[in-house]
Amino acid sequence: MKVSLWLLLGLAALLGACTPGGVAPTSPPSSTQPQVAVTFFDVGESGDGILVATWEEKYMLIDGGRRNSGVVGALQALQVPRIDVLVATNPDADHIGGLIDVLKTVPVGEVWLSGDTNTTITFEDFLDAVSASQAEVHAARQEDVIRLGSLSAQVVNPSEPLFQSRNDNSVALRLEFGQVSFLFTGDMEAKAEGRLVQSGVNLRATILKLGHHGSRTSTSAPFLAAVQPEVAVYQAGADNRYGHPHPETLALLAAAGVPVYGTGRNGVIVITTDGAGYRIETER
Repeated sequence: MKVSLWLLLGLAALLGACTPGGVAPTSPPSSTQPQVAVTFFDVGESGDGILVATWEEKYMLIDGGRRNSGVVGALQALQVPRIDVLVATNPDADHIGGLIDVLKTVPVGEVWLSGDTNTTITFEDFLDAVSASQAEVHAARQEDVIRLGSLSAQVVNPSEPLFQSRNDNSVALRLEFGQVSFLFTGDMEAKAEGRLVQSGVNLRATILKLGHHGSRTSTSAPFLAAVQPEVAVYQAGADNRYGHPHPETLALLAAAGVPVYGTGRNGVIVITTDGAGYRIETER
């Protein structure tokens, strides 16, 4: 089996005149083999929004940016019929705001949460949308396994006892497909990273989604050494008021020889893999 033709056409439409942003030194995916496509949506100044689509037409959405982030329209452009697994990495508005309309618009099978709460109207509206969706709800904890058809994602964070910081309690997932793996970190910061490194959990990943939009509070040197990524991706708008990604993070990655892609600079980023090699394509 292969990724559906309509999905590939949808990705091409989403990217517009797609320009290769870089290709791994391994071979690109073959159209005759099972593939996974990971799309990092451009959700604006701040926020995450990531779609994992498999050759079995299974879909995982990790965060949705702020309200009116455009994620619903992007899913419609890709003709995504449902979300099998929806992950809200933390209860902040730049992660869950866009998920409210997703839950109202697209059938959702499972919802995975960090278990943290917030006092915002956005969080209240999000909970109402989750309840109305009738999806199965889970509090993610380390060693939980999230099934996505033939694939599975390992929850590496949070773990007990929880931190006081919502960021450090972000849901972090490691997704492995053959020889290619992804580590999605939400807004996880140095305290949680340090606990993970000390725990000995497998953090190695080919593609690292930088924590907290590339902030200096995340991607500590010990954590980066444990992950050993080939590529890093951040999600933050160009010239955002937070200064993401921070120069310190970019310098650390440059010193480690890790190329960095970001939605603020590259727009939508799509990484496709057949489990042996991977290809990175960007909107600009």
